[in-house]
Amino acid sequence: MKILVLDDDRDFATGLAALIEQMGHEPSVAYDCKTARALAGSRLFDVILADVELPDGDGRHTCDGLRMDGASQAAYMVAMTGRSDLGDNDFPSFDGYVRKPVTYDLLERVLEEWRMAAGLSRRTRVDEAHVAQEPGEEAEQRAVT
Repeated sequence: MKILVLDDDRDFATGLAALIEQMGHEPSVAYDCKTARALAGSRLFDVILADVELPDGDGRHTCDGLRMDGASQAAYMVAMTGRSDLGDNDFPSFDGYVRKPVTYDLLERVLEEWRMAAGLSRRTRVDEAHVAQEPGEEAEQRAVT
């Protein structure tokens, strides 16, 4: 699975990418909205894990734009936040959200939920995953916990 991590905390993003790689997936990291838009606009990602507050914008607005245009429109998008004042209604473009810190077990559950939502078996290859997703499908608002 190809996964984009968008977070300005370089240590957190690098650590999360290492977990993703340890799980056997292919991570990419963007530390700002501009880089994330460029990567997800031109490359196909299965999952995008996006921080909410970034120095050059809001991860929510970035993902709103990615849903409208680019190669990763149908990606499973999960917001990551340390803010306790945000809830289900604050992430309309996302398929779910998680509270930081993101642990190995939590990440594993998020990726399993994506697999189930996409209707994939555990043996489905990454390139087959995009066939199983319906482009333009409306995202359900729910917390991934």
